[in-house]
Amino acid sequence: MNRWTLTPLLLCFIIQWGRCDQPSGSANRTTTDVDESLGPVSRKAIYQVQVTRGQPYGQGMVYHPADSTRCFPRNLTLDIYQPDDGQSHRRPVVVLIHGGGFWTGDSLMRSMVNAAEYFASRGWVCFSINYRLSGDRAIAPDGWPDNRPTYAATRDAKMAVRWIRANADRYRIHPDRIVAYGGSAGAYISVALGASDEQDYRDELLDNPVERPLLESSHLDQSSRVQAVVNHWGSGLLVDLLQRFDGRNRWDTQDAPMLIIQGTEDQRVPYSHAIDLQKNYKAKLTLCALQGRGHSAWDGMIDGKPMIHTVYQFLVDELQIPVDQETPKRSSDQ
Repeated sequence: MNRWTLTPLLLCFIIQWGRCDQPSGSANRTTTDVDESLGPVSRKAIYQVQVTRGQPYGQGMVYHPADSTRCFPRNLTLDIYQPDDGQSHRRPVVVLIHGGGFWTGDSLMRSMVNAAEYFASRGWVCFSINYRLSGDRAIAPDGWPDNRPTYAATRDAKMAVRWIRANADRYRIHPDRIVAYGGSAGAYISVALGASDEQDYRDELLDNPVERPLLESSHLDQSSRVQAVVNHWGSGLLVDLLQRFDGRNRWDTQDAPMLIIQGTEDQRVPYSHAIDLQKNYKAKLTLCALQGRGHSAWDGMIDGKPMIHTVYQFLVDELQIPVDQETPKRSSDQ
C-alpha cells in the first residue's frame, strides 16, 4: 500500500496502535501515594534529572506535498525531564516549545535542553515537545490567513498540554501550575497558549473526516490552558490570526500572565513586536529589554545575572510556588 493512501480501516488501526495513554519508561509509577499539595522548588540545582525521550503524546496528519487527499498520521513526541526528588507532593510544570521558524528545530535544541535541565534540577517537571513543521504539509481550516504551518504547530502544542494534564497523576504534576516557555516560533505558540480560547486551534477541523478521529483521541476532556507564559523574542501573531479568521478579539484580562524577554536589535522578530504585544495584552505583562542584543540571545543578562534567573523568579511569584530554603534529600540518598 502506498504510504500516502489512507483508508478508514488503516486510520483506525494506526490511531489504536499509536495511542498515547500509557507512557513508557521510568515514569510508569503507581499514583495512590501522591500528595495533592504543591511541593516546593529549589533555587539551586539539587536534584538528579531523569530523562525520557520520544514519548508519544498524540498524532498529527502529514500530507502529500502535491495531493492533499493523500496523507498518513504520525506520532508526535515529547521529552520528559523529572527531578529525582523522592517526594510525594505535586510539582509545577514547564512546557518547552522550540523555535526554528516553523520549518526546522526539535525538542533537542540546546536552548530547550538547557532550560529543561535547569528547571528539573530545581524541582520542576519539564516536557519539551515536538510539533509539525512546514514540511509536513499539514492543513489549516478553509479561510485561514497567511502562515498556514502555524495552525498545525499550535494545535499540536495544545494537544501536548491536554496529554500532560491527562497524565498528571503519573508524573506527579500540579495541573494548575503549567507554564508555556518558548523561544522565537516556540514563543509565538506560547503566547497563543496563554491567550487563545479553549476551542481555538482545536475545533476548526472537526468537520474534516480525516482530522476528526485524531482530535477525538487527544484527551478532549482536558484543558489546554496554561497559567503563565515565558516569551523569548516572540509575537502575538497567532492570536491576531484568530481574529483575522473569525473576526473575534481574543485578548482579555483572563489571559495568562506573561514575561517577555526581547533584544532591542532583533532583526528577525523586531522589538516592535514586543511593544505591540505590551499594548494589546489585557492581563499582567512584564517586558525585559535586552539592550543591543539580537535574536536568540540565550546568553542574555538581566540585572547582571543570567536571564533564566529572572524567568525563575517570575514563575515562582506568578504561580505562587513555595521555595525550599533547605536542601532536601534526593531519593538516591534515602
